[in-house]
Amino acid sequence: MANGYKGEKKITLYDIDYKMVINMGTISEFQSETGSDFMHIGMKAINAFYKSRTMTNPLERAEAMTEAVSVEHAAWLFYICAKEGNPHVEFGEIQEALILEGALENGKNITYPILFVSLVEYAITGVVDDVKKKRSQK
Repeated sequence: MANGYKGEKKITLYDIDYKMVINMGTISEFQSETGSDFMHIGMKAINAFYKSRTMTNPLERAEAMTEAVSVEHAAWLFYICAKEGNPHVEFGEIQEALILEGALENGKNITYPILFVSLVEYAITGVVDDVKKKRSQK
């Protein structure tokens, strides 16, 4: 079970649950491996997600989301965060899961770009609950 207060989040890729751990170390490793700025890529993905919610054509939404979230960036982020939670996870396993998960919504599956957005939003906002809200009001 993932513990949100430790930077852990459960992500399911092609029916396999992965405990993702996102922290400064995993963000730094993502930036080193991809040569991309995590916050820029993350905000681009979040922005595309919110803009694409009004799109009625699933192909248009898939195109908008994959333009913002490349399969390479998604694979690296998921792999780095998953291996932090389980050192036995392999990069090829994550790549295959993303391809099988796909980018086109079919009603029952959540696509890899949307899962990427979920993980990035979690990295930016962390756990939002009553305890955190009470602390911020003081």
